[in-house]
Amino acid sequence: MTAPIKKARILIVEDEAIVARDIASQVQALGYEPVGIAANADQALRLVEQERPNLVLMDIQLCGVVDGIAAAATIRAKFNLPVVFLTAFAADDILERAKLTEPFGYILKPFTERELSTTLAMALYKHEVETRLHNTTRQLKALSRRVLEVQELERRRVAVELHDELGQSLTAIKINLQLSQRLKDKALADINLENIHIVEEALRQVRRLATNLRPSLLDDLGLAAALQWVTEQSANRSGFSVTFHHVRGQSRLAPDIETACFRIVQEALTNISRHAQAKRVEIRLDRQNDHVILRITDDGCGFNLDDMRIRAVAGDSIGVLGMQERGTLVGGELTIETAPGQGSTVQLRAPWRTYEENL
Repeated sequence: MTAPIKKARILIVEDEAIVARDIASQVQALGYEPVGIAANADQALRLVEQERPNLVLMDIQLCGVVDGIAAAATIRAKFNLPVVFLTAFAADDILERAKLTEPFGYILKPFTERELSTTLAMALYKHEVETRLHNTTRQLKALSRRVLEVQELERRRVAVELHDELGQSLTAIKINLQLSQRLKDKALADINLENIHIVEEALRQVRRLATNLRPSLLDDLGLAAALQWVTEQSANRSGFSVTFHHVRGQSRLAPDIETACFRIVQEALTNISRHAQAKRVEIRLDRQNDHVILRITDDGCGFNLDDMRIRAVAGDSIGVLGMQERGTLVGGELTIETAPGQGSTVQLRAPWRTYEENL
């Protein structure tokens, strides 16, 4: 028999002590780890809560008031663990009740070692896939919700700037034009000069607004120039030093890859300035064979990666989700290496596609 890649932990619920020990021996021989044996539903629930196994092998007929089907229903609802029924009962009414608990397998006694091995492997794999799908769905919902929130915040910010800054400039020009018609004693040249100053300020406001939305450097000069600009801007605002190294190529990357890299660097620098307490940041943009490698490294306080992943799944770490989503959309993979007190490294590895190849 082929042992599982990971040593999954399995709880055995069986009220016949000899049978339970025999099952535990078979489970161990298959490469799994038996974490305990329960003889009734109460013991099973208590061990599930204490040991947090990866799977529960459940006999339907148990001593006590609560049978294995009812216990399985509670385990699925409370702990979301896969349950495989291991029983001698094959009556239709029992099977119908068992279906309601959504079991991951149903093995009739007596069984062979191959039957047990196949059922356990398939149950664990199915549960792993379901968990990944569930987590991905939660992340997508959280990301979609956050995208809408950010979109509305950005629209509100643009509206406020247009109204408060550009709107005031245009209003001032309108007032001057009206005054030029009524005040015959005031030189038109003075009024026109004031209008020119106001228009120049309005143009600066429009350029600043457009740059904040998307820097023209990214479209006009490419990714390296845009990253150099954004790193200098972040360093000036946040106080840490930034070094930027990049490979000099003759061809530009495809627009979607350039945009993904730029936004990932933006988000990473924002996180560093808010949370990392870093003094030095290094950004590297390299080519390795047919891949572009983007690395953002800081010497800050770092963080607990497992806690971050839990927050990301719950939708509380949208910045990380956004970076991962951008990497996925360009066919790449984003990884994070960090630990408390050891700084952090964000890396994007994506296919190297040029602008010409994208046409």
